[in-house]
Amino acid sequence: MKVFALCSLLFASTFQASADNPLLGAWQVKSVTWHTEKGDQGIEKAQPGLFIFTDSHYSLMWTPTKDARTPFKVLSKPTDEEAIAGFKSVVFNGGSYHLTSKNTLTSQAMIAKVPGFEGGKQMYEFQFNDQVLLLTMVDEVYPDGSKPTWSGKVKVTFTLELMTP
Repeated sequence: MKVFALCSLLFASTFQASADNPLLGAWQVKSVTWHTEKGDQGIEKAQPGLFIFTDSHYSLMWTPTKDARTPFKVLSKPTDEEAIAGFKSVVFNGGSYHLTSKNTLTSQAMIAKVPGFEGGKQMYEFQFNDQVLLLTMVDEVYPDGSKPTWSGKVKVTFTLELMTP
């Protein structure tokens, strides 16, 4: 009976933690919008992209272009030009994150597309509309504490839709 009670308590606390974090799950990128002083620009129908949130970790992959990525002519043997174009056509990061308030989070990269960004942080605001998550990157801090030139000038909003199993 004590084992059952302990298992029930652990299950309940795990369920409660999940209920407290509405980000949990796999989210498909539907659109991307860059907000600047000059106005908004975006990709209405984004190429395939994915943001995944667990209780404490994240992984993101997305394509910052309107057009589909160009496949390598020989998938197992890309030319240098194809490899460079492929690398430039995708964004990815993965690491840990924590909620900093009811609608903000800070992520810290463990792996990043940009060598040297490991340990860097990105700050996001988020809001929900039914099964849609609006996730806006509002700032970034490099591992050495400095910020990119776009800091304070550009925000990026990802419109994400929860993927169902």
